[in-house]
Amino acid sequence: MPEPTYQVRVSGVIPDELLTELRDLTVSVEPPETVLHGSLPDQSAVVGLISRIHGLGLRLIEVRRLPASEEPEPPR
Repeated sequence: MPEPTYQVRVSGVIPDELLTELRDLTVSVEPPETVLHGSLPDQSAVVGLISRIHGLGLRLIEVRRLPASEEPEPPR
């Protein structure tokens, strides 16, 4: 069974130096927010990601699990 995919929205643009902390996620900027997409294996990974975002001083707007039909296509 594939890992569930999540969409995480944070306020503003994540500075490049902080993106290295989030390298396992796909990052897109949709002003005025940054959207992160990625597969996370379990609930503790979701909580860990939220903790990392908080630790980076970012303002969390939304976390949601995407249904399989809304998962983004992998980059080519």
